[in-house]
Amino acid sequence: MNLSNIIRVAVASVVLAATVGASEVEAQQQAGNIVIESAWIGATNPGATVGAGYVTLRNTGPRSERLTSAASDAADRVELHEMTVTNGMMRMHPVAAIEIPPGGAVTLAPGGLHIMFLDIRAPFAVGSTVPVTMRFEHQGDVQVEFMVRRRDGR
Repeated sequence: MNLSNIIRVAVASVVLAATVGASEVEAQQQAGNIVIESAWIGATNPGATVGAGYVTLRNTGPRSERLTSAASDAADRVELHEMTVTNGMMRMHPVAAIEIPPGGAVTLAPGGLHIMFLDIRAPFAVGSTVPVTMRFEHQGDVQVEFMVRRRDGR
């Protein structure tokens, strides 16, 4: 490999590293002691009336925090939900709040805790964003942009 090619590879590596780093920063937001990471919603099919959102919430503070509700203009109703398996049957039900322990984290993910968007106004299309207001017990309202991804999270 000649010097010119080595320089091209080095420059491409730096650009790639900067791009990956920028997307990681964009996927994270801090509001007081709460760090919000990788907020995303699964894409929906045309005609769908519901969608689900996922996110990791980290509490860097010394006291417990709770996510008490969420809202979005993209849906008539937004609820905090949990999926559980009881007697071999998967069930989904609303929860009043999601506890985030001090110094800990909680991940809302498919098959567990999630944010449910009910009576969505339009399909959630891959690559678009959905504005969501997340309400925390101590932190208050935090505006978060959820990225719409394929339902498998990619």
